Amino acid sequence: MTKHDAPASAEEQRALSRDEQDLADQARQPALGQLKDRDLSDLVSRLRDRRNRARDLGNRQGREARGKADPSGATAAGGNEGMRSKLDYLNDALDRATAERDRRKADGPAAGDRPDQVELAQKALAAKQSAAGGPSEMREKGAPLHPNDPDADQGKRALAETERRTAPSGAFDHAGDLPARERSRTRH
Repeated sequence: MTKHDAPASAEEQRALSRDEQDLADQARQPALGQLKDRDLSDLVSRLRDRRNRARDLGNRQGREARGKADPSGATAAGGNEGMRSKLDYLNDALDRATAERDRRKADGPAAGDRPDQVELAQKALAAKQSAAGGPSEMREKGAPLHPNDPDADQGKRALAETERRTAPSGAFDHAGDLPARERSRTRH
């Protein structure tokens, strides 16, 4: 059985908003252990977004307090201690949630059943080699086998030999240049 995490302290409750506190509470045992894998991944994602936002706001407030950035509001921020403590609490909650996710990956029953990338590559190679000697799907349908086949579709190759007879604007000859010259003449 998993151990229970300590409840949120009064300082943590002061630092986090109600939504952030709900996320942090979900990242504590026993609630964390009762989440489904999909819900756990969603929790990690939402905690990461909130943590990144708190980090960015804290950095901006620190720059404002040092006078290195213009204030985003009416007055410059006096400091970023509140955002830094919020960042610390969100980091702790994110660490708990990612540790639970990693533990589930390592201990989960499906972890050993999943093939790794090497096994998948070997399986694909074996399937390719076994199919190499078999009949070709294209040959069975009567489709052309090679681009140099006279029955093969030329695709856009035939278009490359045609010369463009219109200006890029769609006008004939140099008439497409006239509107551009007129526009440049009126701008100063």
